[in-house]
Amino acid sequence: MKKNILSLILILVLNLSYGQHKFGVFTGINYNYLTEGNFKGLLTESSISFHLGVLYEIRLNDKICFRPKLVFSQQGDRTETKQSSDFNLTQLDYKLSYLNVPLEFKFGDKVYFITGPQIGYLIQTEKMSNDLGDVKSDIDYGFNVGGGFKIDNYFVELSTYKGFSKVYEYEDMYNNKLSLTNTLFRLSVGYNF
Repeated sequence: MKKNILSLILILVLNLSYGQHKFGVFTGINYNYLTEGNFKGLLTESSISFHLGVLYEIRLNDKICFRPKLVFSQQGDRTETKQSSDFNLTQLDYKLSYLNVPLEFKFGDKVYFITGPQIGYLIQTEKMSNDLGDVKSDIDYGFNVGGGFKIDNYFVELSTYKGFSKVYEYEDMYNNKLSLTNTLFRLSVGYNF
């Protein structure tokens, strides 16, 4: 099933690349961490990582574009923490690497707003210290919101992603089962051909 999903994503991106619309490349940094619920708590350490991707812009009218992207993104808690005998979530030092497909809509032209769903596939997990169990799902899905501006063919974007898929599950001291999800802020710079 994992190979089928990855094949479907690649076929979608390749089919879109044969139209007469804008194609672009971008890279940037992520400020990422894992949260419980809808930003209820920043439960792990934050860390800085990077992303790299391609996009295809399909103009729907003068002010709205559909912008699917294919993005390699480093996520998770990438800061190694000194281990102690008392467990806390800062010890969950999992470097996660995803192949993400944001399906965003762009509203505006020179200055614009972007939003849309995202689905991702976990391609690598590196446990830097303690092995606190496996990641709960290889598939990550969530929602993006952001904005940007362009100067000639260059663009700069600032966006946030909130995942809805469980990355890690744990019990707190009151025996409540809590789930952690991916959350990140992205700063991207890119070029449209």
